[in-house]
Amino acid sequence: MINFPSDAEEFYALRDDRTNRSCGGRKYQSIACSVHLPSTAASAAVAQVMLLVAANLLSRWCRRVTIVMPTAKIHPALGMGNGDLGALLLAQMRDADPFGEFQIANGNSVSSAVALCIGDSVQEKPCPATVFVDASGWFASISTERAIGLPPTADCNWLGAIAAACLGVAQVFKLALEMPPTLHIRDGVLDLFGLAWSEHSRQARWPASLEIGNLLMVGAGSVGSSAAYCMRLSGLAGGITIVDNDEVKVENFNRSPIFGRRTVGLPKAKAVANFLAGSALSAKAVPRWWDEFLRERGRSSFDFDLWLPLANDRGVRLSMQHNLPPLMIHASTTSNWGVNHGRHIPGHDDCLADRFPADVTSAEMACATGQIETPETVVDAALPFASLFAGLLVVADMVRAQLPEYPQVPNFALFDFYGPLDSIHIWDRKPRVGCVCLDQGQSLHERFNGNTRYRQLFWFDREM
Repeated sequence: MINFPSDAEEFYALRDDRTNRSCGGRKYQSIACSVHLPSTAASAAVAQVMLLVAANLLSRWCRRVTIVMPTAKIHPALGMGNGDLGALLLAQMRDADPFGEFQIANGNSVSSAVALCIGDSVQEKPCPATVFVDASGWFASISTERAIGLPPTADCNWLGAIAAACLGVAQVFKLALEMPPTLHIRDGVLDLFGLAWSEHSRQARWPASLEIGNLLMVGAGSVGSSAAYCMRLSGLAGGITIVDNDEVKVENFNRSPIFGRRTVGLPKAKAVANFLAGSALSAKAVPRWWDEFLRERGRSSFDFDLWLPLANDRGVRLSMQHNLPPLMIHASTTSNWGVNHGRHIPGHDDCLADRFPADVTSAEMACATGQIETPETVVDAALPFASLFAGLLVVADMVRAQLPEYPQVPNFALFDFYGPLDSIHIWDRKPRVGCVCLDQGQSLHERFNGNTRYRQLFWFDREM
């Protein structure tokens, strides 16, 4: 049984250790932040998504947050009922941090060191250190000078809104740490569909159907729970089996948008499945380690259309590859503010054995370096906003897969949040000579994956 900390000092010592080991400073702990949602945007679903995600992320590291907003009802398109938006915000923030100082204010005269403004209606800076974000469809804008407004779309695509919140909170975090302007995220419009900064306003399509099939998600930690969070917000439909035998601890709070006081001690798989209850995704929790799951089920009993390999310990990645996976989509974070995104189409892209070869040490393969010992486990260092952006990249690719042009982008991307994000590294990685996936031939994939939803993508021409 996991005992919840009885006081703020004990709570923050556990929760913030990962953040401290990643950012190299603790100035963020004493900063006061404000989030501003103008009345002209308060009833818009896209603005509410930005606000909900930003408030969630801020509560994972900022101990004093004031939300400046009018009274508003939750937009019905979000599928969260029709209650008071402010009450929902405070409830999720206080679950993430029961000792934080969080409040809703209706006026504009709020004292804060850093401000985040949502939408394009706020023209004046509430304080010198201000970040502006806006979103529309696949697009997310960010600026520290003025709001970059984006024309609205008619669909229910909130992925750009989630991206805008991630970018905005990452920038606020940098300002709280007093990082030099040369390291601030650049101003501009990010096209999440194309994984590039955009100079035009042409939007990619949104699928007519969000039915994604039957998913197998192995790993319900920071990236897995973040992906589930984005899946629900995006309205994805289908089935998902969640495999993870770890339990939720306070040390997990800083980088998961789902975990909080109400989930402490629960198996992570169950916490994520509970979060998805009532959504269009039918979730099944399997509180087992991957090797146990594999022994119980056997590869021949698998009927999953898509695998999400989101765990990185106990030899999971190589074991999954040896078990003839179908289409796989994943993402991970690094110790130096990076977020990696990967896609693996059998016979076409490289595989998990290519991406994470067996001769790489466990320290090099870990999501983050720098560890602390706790009575229950070993904990990795991590940043608050990176995991949610990684989960978002997974869901964005799942949505792309519902369009006939898939794959529209290369199979690897790296976002370096430490710098200005001027360059997003993106390219196609191919199987290396002698890799195990080259011997996983077409006949075997027909036997195991012949009826999977994305089978038409597979390609087994060995003349490379």
